[in-house]
Amino acid sequence: MITAGTTFGSDVDDIDALVTDPLALLARWLPPHDSELRPLAALATVGRDGLPSLRHVLISDGDATGLTFHTDAASAKVAELAASPVAAMSVAWPEVGRQVVARGIVERTSAAEAAAVYADRSRYLQTLAWVNTDETAQLPQEARRHLWAEFDETHSTLDPPDRWVGFRLRPLTLTFWRGDVQGPSSRQHYTLTDGRWSGRKLAG
Repeated sequence: MITAGTTFGSDVDDIDALVTDPLALLARWLPPHDSELRPLAALATVGRDGLPSLRHVLISDGDATGLTFHTDAASAKVAELAASPVAAMSVAWPEVGRQVVARGIVERTSAAEAAAVYADRSRYLQTLAWVNTDETAQLPQEARRHLWAEFDETHSTLDPPDRWVGFRLRPLTLTFWRGDVQGPSSRQHYTLTDGRWSGRKLAG
């Protein structure tokens, strides 16, 4: 629910003012990467059949280089990114009336970066990275739960599986949307050209 006077992050005094560095604004909008409020993002890729492919992923971090996420190397999204390394990500915060959309080029992160992110994940998500396979998916629910419990019991500590990989979306465009319960919503759209960002205001 949006409430009058709602603030989120540390914005400039004039929320309508265009900024010179929208990636810095994005970093202010995002919760810290170790926060329990770390948001899910809708990730759109180009499907192997030419149609858009969409799913939600957990944002691992967001900084001046872009947005990072991690997944299983055997997933469809990885095959799609290998064939066409471009994507869009959309993050929404309905409770504060905000949304940001990033579109750009996707690149693999280093194994060291991926391992550091894995170490910060919850025990559940660490276990999921190991157990959530196509083979496991074929089992009935009780068998899946038994496999999970057995794996959890026999592995006190976990390192990332070989198929744990990370990606960074380097934005070429960024669009920030703000809701306003006392008036029209608004958008700021930024485009990166020759290493420089330019922005314009759009109707919400």
